[in-house]
Formats: sequence, C-alpha cells, structure tokens
Amino acid sequence: MVKKLALAVVVIMAVSTVLSTAAMAQATDVTLVNYFANRNNSNGFDQIVNITNPGVQGSPLSANEGALCANIYVFAADQQLTECCAFPITADGLLTLSVNSGLTGNPLTSVSPSSGTIKVVSTADNGTCDPTAISSDNFEPDLRAWGTHLVQTTPGTLFTTETGFVPVPLSASEASFLPYTCRFVQYLGSGKGVCGNGVE
Repeated sequence: MVKKLALAVVVIMAVSTVLSTAAMAQATDVTLVNYFANRNNSNGFDQIVNITNPGVQGSPLSANEGALCANIYVFAADQQLTECCAFPITADGLLTLSVNSGLTGNPLTSVSPSSGTIKVVSTADNGTCDPTAISSDNFEPDLRAWGTHLVQTTPGTLFTTETGFVPVPLSASEASFLPYTCRFVQYLGSGKGVCGNGVE
C-alpha cells in the first residue's frame, strides 16, 4: 500500500512538471498577429493599426492606470525584422499607428517593405516599455488590435478592409528571438529600425 501510494505521488509530480513545463513553453494571449500589403502603392494610400487596452488588468483609477506595453515587431515578407518599438497603453486607451510612417517608414535597410507581418506582444508596464527586454517575467495578456488592409482586385484598383489581429501562442524560442533580433536591428541601425513615427 505504501509503495503504491509513493508511486502515485511520483506519477502526480511527474505529470505536474510536464504540465508546468508546457505552460511555460507557450505564453497564451500575449501575442497578436496581422499583416500589411500593397504598402508601396502608386497612390500613396496608407493602412492603419489600432491597439487598445480593454482594462482587464486595471482601470484608469488603478495604480499605473492599468497600463500595458504594446511591443511591436514588423517583419518584411521574407521574414526579416525591419523595425521594432514599444508603447504604453493605459486602461481603455487607444494607440493608432500608420503603417506607412509609423511601422514601415524607418526600416533598418532604408527600403520599406511592400508587405509583411506585424506582431504585438503584450507585457506589464513596469515604468518603461522596451521591445528588447520582453520575457516570461513580464508577459501580461489582454491587448486587442485591428488593422486595415489595402486589397488589390485589379491592377491599379485598391479597396480597404479591416480585420482583427489574431491571438497566437508565444513559444519560448520566439520569446527569445524577438527581443534579441530587435536589439540587433536597433544596434546596427543607429536610429534606423525603430518604429513609431507619427503615433496618434
């Protein structure tokens, strides 16, 4: 009986460890993903990203006004990180960014990508928002975002649609890759590779 009990305890501990490790391996509801396309259109039409803090972590009357950090990573279609930045958003607040000037206007290579991916990682605002310093210690879920898109149906004809950013799990490897690559881009860029111009 004692041996069976000891075995059961060992099994429970092993299962708990596996579940805990799995939970740590992927952070949920902290990463939002969307895309942009036809950025370099001849008409100069823009696309917009709106990010809001719904106040789940606190209200405007809470300590720190319930603020969260929106850590933003912009990738070209060939998977190259071109710009990164971070902004605090207080509870019930809204951050609006232009794709042309705010997210793709200051790329590392000085060549703005025509299409690509935008990732937003939500972290706690501990007094500063830094896209080079995200980690499992400061992940905080609940930001929500939407983006407009320029869709080309026929050559020279564009119309606008809007979709919500999709929440996706953040793997441990991606959580390491994003801040590391952001540091690299901003170091090489000496001012290039930092997004956020024209924040509204």
